[in-house]
Amino acid sequence: MKKKSTGKTKEIILILVVVLIITAIIITLLIIQVSNAEDVTRVLKEQTTSEINYNNKKINVYMFWGDGSEQSEQMIKFLNSLDASYDKYFDLYTLEVWYNEDNRNLQQELLTQIGEDSNGVPCLIIGDQAFFGYDETLEKDIKAAIKEEYLKVPQYDAYKTYTS
Repeated sequence: MKKKSTGKTKEIILILVVVLIITAIIITLLIIQVSNAEDVTRVLKEQTTSEINYNNKKINVYMFWGDGSEQSEQMIKFLNSLDASYDKYFDLYTLEVWYNEDNRNLQQELLTQIGEDSNGVPCLIIGDQAFFGYDETLEKDIKAAIKEEYLKVPQYDAYKTYTS
């Protein structure tokens, strides 16, 4: 009789070992996933159109800014403060316009394309919408525009349309 109980004990121990190994693997994978999660840091840097990429899982947001503009600094702080869940919605391209004529001309072309007149910096283009300047009252509308454009089928990209 002892042989039957010894066999069952070994079977139970084997099952417990397998469960512990699987649990350890799952915990390890979760730790790796959390540690690989990148927080996107958005900064004002002078980018060029050659840096613009298209990711079919995100929209592109274009920020035309002026070097030394306090409102541009406030806008980037706001964009950088967005909840991490927004990172999956968009990529930001920052194009300086006060000292870069090519970027200034591009801003005007994109605004003309979406039916807007230039109204200073910062100028944030999200799909076919433009936001000018920075004021806390714009934050809700900007967040809504990002989510709305992300959910659209098809999504509108002013620069992509301009270059097509």
